[in-house]
Amino acid sequence: MSRMLRFIHAADLHLDSPLRGLQSLPDVLQERLEQGVFRAWDRLVELAIQAEADAILLSGDLHDSTHRSLRAVWRLERGMKRLSDKGIAVFIIHGNHDPLTTEENWSWPSGVTVFGTDKPSSHFIYDRSGKPVAVVTGMSYGQKAVYDNMSLQYPEQPECHVKEYTLQVDSVVNGDSMPSSERMYRIGMLHGTVDGRAEHDPYAPCSRGDLIRKGYDYWALGHIHKREVIQEQPYIVYAGNIQGRHIKETGAKGVYVVDVQEDGATELVFHPLDDVRWFDESLSLQGIETRQELLEAMFARIEGLRGSERLSCARLTLIGSSPLHTELKRGRLAIELEEAWREAERLRLEEGLDAVWPIQLRIHSQAVVELEAWRESESFAGELIRMTDQVYESDEALEVLLQEALIALGGNAKLQQWLGNQSIEVRRKWLEEALVLAAEMLHGEEQLT
Repeated sequence: MSRMLRFIHAADLHLDSPLRGLQSLPDVLQERLEQGVFRAWDRLVELAIQAEADAILLSGDLHDSTHRSLRAVWRLERGMKRLSDKGIAVFIIHGNHDPLTTEENWSWPSGVTVFGTDKPSSHFIYDRSGKPVAVVTGMSYGQKAVYDNMSLQYPEQPECHVKEYTLQVDSVVNGDSMPSSERMYRIGMLHGTVDGRAEHDPYAPCSRGDLIRKGYDYWALGHIHKREVIQEQPYIVYAGNIQGRHIKETGAKGVYVVDVQEDGATELVFHPLDDVRWFDESLSLQGIETRQELLEAMFARIEGLRGSERLSCARLTLIGSSPLHTELKRGRLAIELEEAWREAERLRLEEGLDAVWPIQLRIHSQAVVELEAWRESESFAGELIRMTDQVYESDEALEVLLQEALIALGGNAKLQQWLGNQSIEVRRKWLEEALVLAAEMLHGEEQLT
């Protein structure tokens, strides 16, 4: 079976959107980060040309209106001109970050189609011989916040809504089914939220069932920055963004190259495009007893994140029990570890090599203390642990203890407000950490009896 259509599904470019969570950067790194998303866009254009794609679908949020610059629009236009010169069609819907307003109107090169805001419209995708092989339907946002279910407006027989389309039979009237010989491969472009998404605004909300009932073969979604194939047959797909912007957008970012065979069979292949990749990793302290062992283990973990021809930004969390817990919690050792990490990567940058730049080194370690054994002992440490157990079980007792412990800070109104907003689970966690610290300090001063 030969290939009928190849298209690229991309979304959420966010050109000119600043990367967040980075401080004290070398100049060479600052420039690299500022150019990261533009390099990802250039790679997308080059991928489409090399893959000989028939079309690119851009499912919203090409840039952020609040950060929109002529530089961003010019980079988009330059890429689209290259695509137009190669006969690759581009279809664009605008989303919540780049709603299609009078200010957003731009004269794009030939071969670029921008969907309007009044209602969904449909257009053909042509193969290299000029034959229409698919129909794509989409609709742009006309304002930043759209809470209506836009998918309900999408036509169930989009072929009939293409202006240049003429049925080879008399007519399709009153919702009659279209003859199978007339049906094309159907693609819907939508910037919205399917089945609700935590930590995301519920723009253009719809359900999986809403999309399935439309009878399309592929839904090219935007808005959610984590790629996901929600369903196959029909395909309902979030491509994610092409470049992670902060520590919550970890892992490879890019696009899907979609091949459609003559019988409608669909195959997706993910292609990473990101120039800067974010990692949120942990390092177990199990078996690590000395500062040297910890430094070597940290560098080994960092080395595993290194990539070729891209920059990595990482947050590393130290977890587990360790004899080094007290040093780490007191802060100085953690500072020295991060300084060593930063210095090693700075030297690599000076040599023109790739780097894994430290975003944060977090300490979630625990002391090597046998609390259960001490709990059963007739010792001061044992009595302390048993008293703590009683406080832990009583919300009232815990509150009294915290107020006594923090009495010296009672005059700080902001601190008192912050404390008042902390949950009981967080307060119990403070108690647990204080107990472990106290038990560790007592460890070695007493013998179990």
